[in-house]
Amino acid sequence: MTAKKILLISYNYAPELTGIGKYNAELCEYLASVGHQVTVITAYPYYPNWQVLEGYQNRWYQKECLNEVELIRCPFYIPKHPTGLKRILQDSSFYISSLVVVLWQIICDKRYDIVITPSPSFLCGFHGLFLTSWRRLTKFVYHIQDLQIDAAIDLQMIKQAWLQQILIGIERYILNHATRVSTISTGMQQKILAKKTKLTDVLLFPNWVDNTRIFKTLVDTSIIAGLGIPLDKKLFFYSGAIGEKQGLEMILNIAPSMAHRSPEVVFVISGTGPYREKLQQAVIDAAIPNILFIDLQPIPIFNQLLNHAYGHLVIQKESAGDLLLPSKLTNILAVGGLSIVTAVKGTTLYDVIDAHQMGILVPPENAAAFEAAIVACANGSDGMAESLSKNAAAYAAQYLDKARIIDGFMAQIAS
Repeated sequence: MTAKKILLISYNYAPELTGIGKYNAELCEYLASVGHQVTVITAYPYYPNWQVLEGYQNRWYQKECLNEVELIRCPFYIPKHPTGLKRILQDSSFYISSLVVVLWQIICDKRYDIVITPSPSFLCGFHGLFLTSWRRLTKFVYHIQDLQIDAAIDLQMIKQAWLQQILIGIERYILNHATRVSTISTGMQQKILAKKTKLTDVLLFPNWVDNTRIFKTLVDTSIIAGLGIPLDKKLFFYSGAIGEKQGLEMILNIAPSMAHRSPEVVFVISGTGPYREKLQQAVIDAAIPNILFIDLQPIPIFNQLLNHAYGHLVIQKESAGDLLLPSKLTNILAVGGLSIVTAVKGTTLYDVIDAHQMGILVPPENAAAFEAAIVACANGSDGMAESLSKNAAAYAAQYLDKARIIDGFMAQIAS
């Protein structure tokens, strides 16, 4: 593909370590490394802490160049305790502040071949529509990482029927007018195509693994011990956002029993988020001895944790269904990790794990089944863990290569 001028608009970007910001940054940095000219209109990093990262001030606009990518950071509202309404306010504040930059780009006659707006925030799709209406040759790609509105309604974060209908109408308009729409899983493809829109095709653009940063390696146990994790325990590891849709309270429900049934097991929850304080307080109040909390770690240390963990926990509530494909799973697969995954039969997550036999599946919000799976892993001696881990690594090598996925996606856009 010839070099293109590419604009990405999203309030999530590096140095955020998890979620959409991680993938936005890896996408843009890769595109820049192969010769494209990439600009990003973004906000100040805040996720998953829900507060501005040290070294940044969320006060005014700021330009930055990061790994050959030009960034324009916009101020926006960051709620300390996000709710459905506050998330709408957050999205709206970024939409308004970034609109100033979009208008300035037009005034300065900045021309782009491709504009990409990942959702969330779905409102940024209007920027893509605006730019393509101004420059007819510009292609607008609306990439859905998370079905934000569906999730907010299904999880009852937005309960007002009138507000639900307004948001659904806005999303429908964007879907109908984007040049191309893409998403990260086949299940989400089906859900998008089932919406009342004019869409007949949704591109598949799955999440990937950067195997220069996440890979199988020998573990430096001094690093693990330095985090306060006992080396004589079997570590079952969760890393990522700590919010309501993850359903992490299930770990708290089974931990006291596990302390007696399998005293060699310790649970480590790594991450930040609005729900962490509540979970930590619950652990303290119940005097649960086998759960530890640590902060999100820099990539080299995170890679060590991935390799050291005996088992990995990929948890989501049943109501999340096929609305998202946990990005944490790709990292686990890359190191050949043994994962215990809560998923509903028939969802993309369930089908992928089941078809490739690369993890243990349990029903969401079923504490008894979840505990039984962990006990089986901890006590397993029949080669099950070795087989699942081997399959996981093979799947990652075949399907999760970053360069192959991004190159394929760009070729589809060009065609």
